[in-house]
Amino acid sequence: MKKSELFVITGMSGAGKTSALRILEDFGIFCVDNVPPSVIRDFVSVLIESKLKRLAIVIDVRVILKFGSSEEIIKQLKRLDNELSIKIIFLDADDDIIMYRYRKTRRAHPLSKDYSLKESIEKERQLMAPLMHEANFVLNTSNLEIQDFKNHILKLIQPSKGEIPPMRLIIESFSYGYGIPTDANLVFDVRFLANPFYIPKLAELSGKDPRIKDFLEKSKVLTKYMKSVNSVIKITLSEFSSTGRNQLKVAIGCTGGKHRSVYVAERIYEELGNTFDDNVDIILQHREL
Repeated sequence: MKKSELFVITGMSGAGKTSALRILEDFGIFCVDNVPPSVIRDFVSVLIESKLKRLAIVIDVRVILKFGSSEEIIKQLKRLDNELSIKIIFLDADDDIIMYRYRKTRRAHPLSKDYSLKESIEKERQLMAPLMHEANFVLNTSNLEIQDFKNHILKLIQPSKGEIPPMRLIIESFSYGYGIPTDANLVFDVRFLANPFYIPKLAELSGKDPRIKDFLEKSKVLTKYMKSVNSVIKITLSEFSSTGRNQLKVAIGCTGGKHRSVYVAERIYEELGNTFDDNVDIILQHREL
């Protein structure tokens, strides 16, 4: 019987541990940040009992400062050798790159209370050295683009083809009266189309109704507009995928969120649904219905 896998993500602050964790989560791996060494065994046991086959924990300098040394962490991990397949992934970066990243984001280094930034990095290297020495993989992220970084992480965890998650395309209709969805990547305003709300026999219907469809398709620009919208969505989805993102949300808005936006969202869903393979999951949502 194949052992469950435990990935230990560790390394220098500012080298990309948080980004690595997000990538692992996207691949369905159960992830926990900053696990104290004294509870690693209990934590792993609970997860194995839950029949999880792949686990990931992040151990950084904050854990070492609060709960013990790198040597203590290594000792706890070695006690699990017979139960798990353990891979330690150490993320590193050049000192000048780490300094640049901290200055750019204006975040505080975990050791900044007692040291300057340069001294903090030097001290952290001393504390993390034993873990780096024990690591199965050491990845320097200094010159990696986002997609390159993702590819390296995926290569290290070696997912099978069936484990690679598809891109998610969320299409959501909404009413401008209740606000634009804050998590939308693309927003299309279809209030230029004639409003069925002002036609008494259509007012109570939704954009899913064939009568709304017949009314809106009288527009001379609709076909051209739909072609342009679908083209923008496909280009954006492709580029998002190439940069390591796994989700694109498209919001379609009108005044009430029940007629025009619903019809256009339904049409996008139908037309794009016939063009993508299994690498894209399309989700359709109507916020106001």
